[in-house]
Order: sequence, then structure tokens, then C-alpha cells
Amino acid sequence: MQLSGATLAATAAGCLGGDSGNGNGNGENTAGTPAYAEWVATVDGEVAVSYVDMMALNDLDSEEDDSSDDSGNLEDIEDPMIGVPLSGMFVAMFTAGFGLAGTRLSNLITFDEEQTNEDEFDTSIDDLLITNETIVMTGDVVTDEIDSTVTAATESDYGAEVQFEQTSEVSGYTLYEPAGDGQQETVLGVSGNAIIQGESKADVERVIETKQGDGTRAVDEFETFERLLTTGGNGHVVFGGYSPDGFDIENEQSSEGSEQDTQFEELEDANGVVGSLTISDSESTADMGFDFDDIDDAKRDELESVLGSLGSDVSVDVDGGFVSASATYSDDALEDI
Repeated sequence: MQLSGATLAATAAGCLGGDSGNGNGNGENTAGTPAYAEWVATVDGEVAVSYVDMMALNDLDSEEDDSSDDSGNLEDIEDPMIGVPLSGMFVAMFTAGFGLAGTRLSNLITFDEEQTNEDEFDTSIDDLLITNETIVMTGDVVTDEIDSTVTAATESDYGAEVQFEQTSEVSGYTLYEPAGDGQQETVLGVSGNAIIQGESKADVERVIETKQGDGTRAVDEFETFERLLTTGGNGHVVFGGYSPDGFDIENEQSSEGSEQDTQFEELEDANGVVGSLTISDSESTADMGFDFDDIDDAKRDELESVLGSLGSDVSVDVDGGFVSASATYSDDALEDI
């Protein structure tokens, strides 16, 4: 899948004014820790998440022309409350498309209007989560269909497609690894509710153990990350992360082969950032949480000048080093992005 900043902006703008959707990841901006947090662990003392409520976005009825040109770029967005979650959508879709390349499962994460009859699966994906570069797709998974797809013989031993074979079972998940020697390093975990893709067996097993409660979840390890998710992590599109030593949002926005990123100097010193965009009937709501070691008056003024700059009904609250913000965006807020 190839997505540009313009495509994402057009997708989001087109969704504005559609009927609201509701997937399994707390897509209606409900209070509390989002459901996808059950999959998320820390890796090397930090955590990063990108989330897309595929069901909600597919359910939205749009009459907008979704064609795009070169005018829309994520790096042009000056409002972090729009730029951060849209960047997360780009990271999630690009990472999934790249990670699933060769598995013959890439079309599971296309939007309905992008599919052809040849692309259709009986398996349906409701939610897409990228947790520390491991892909988690949840929904109604037809395991026999996935098995026959990934284990089918490839046309060439040197082509882009990879033939997989079953190698083990872990907590109700069937693990698949490349059948041939010298194939790309990738592992799949498949159950009736989820498909997981990681660069190693350990990556996939860690996510499964975290979901099953056998591993430590990031929200249990870091109270601040739980607060960030509760504040800014409930939405149709979510992006963010946390590290006690500082979260490099610019680095997390970079995807291999992608030059699209947003740059917000105001967030450079943050230990954690989580932002979301929630789409409803005629407007969208953005919510964000930030954690800094300290916020002086200059930093506060800087944040207040950019947060919600494209929106209305903006609220910015500072509690020590923690900032919570919300803003509302009308259906034409993204037209010039």
C-alpha cells in the first residue's frame, strides 16, 4: 500500500461528515484505557503505538472526492493535534503494508473502496495496531483461509512472495515461519481473533503473552503511559509513546522507505505523547496527552499557541509536567492540508 500525506488528509477530511463508527478499540472516544492496550508491552524500556480503527473508517459514508495531489503533506501540518494522529495513521498503514509484503495478506488492511474482487478475503479486520514495530490485526479471522493463503506454493523461490509453514502453537495461536532457506525474517501468529506479524518469534510471542496476561503490559509498568492513553488514546486514529528517558516522536514517525513525517519542536522535550482523532457526524474531536519533566511559562505559552490552532473549543490543561488538550474540528478543517 502506498499512502501519501495528501491521501491521509483526504481520507480524514472525507470521513468528516460521515456517520460515526465503532470498532473494538474504543473508537467512540470513551473514557478509560483503550482496549488495544492489552496487547502493548515495553521494549528496551520504551513503548510506541499506532492504532487505526479500520471498522469505523470503513463504515463512514463519504461523498468527498478522495483523489489527491502533491499539495498535501504531513510535514505541512502545524497543529500537533491533527498532525500527530494523522502521522500515526500513516505509520500504521505503511508499517503494515511493508511488514505484510510477501505474506499475501496485505489486502486485509486496505479500505473497502480500494479492494477489487480479487482482493477480497472472508477474513475481516476491525482494528490495526502497531506496537513496537509488531503488527496486530484483530477481527474475525478465518484461520483456514489464512493458512491456505500463506502456505501456498510461490511461483518462484526468488520472488517477493514467501511460502510459510506451521512451526508451533502458542496460547491458541498457530505460528508460521518461512518454509525455505534464506527467506526474509518474519513470523506470523494466527488465531480466530487476530493475526500478528513480527520480525522474530520472540516479538510475536511477547505480544501474545502480553494479551493473555502472562507478560507485563506497558500500562502496568508505566503509570504515566496509562495516563497518556487514558487522556489521548481513545479515538479512531491514535499515535504516541513513552519513555522515562524521553520519547523521540520524530524517530517514531519515520517508516522505512517513507519521507513523510511531521515535526513539532514544541514536543521535543516530552517523555511521552499520545494523540487521537475521533470522527463523528459533522465534526472531529482531537485529544492529546503530553508528559514533560517540567513546564515553565514559556513552554506553556508555546504549547497553547499551537495546540488546536486549526480547531475550535480548544482546552489546554497543565498539571505539573502533564498536559491534556482537546479541540473540535469542523468538516472543512482539513481542506487546505
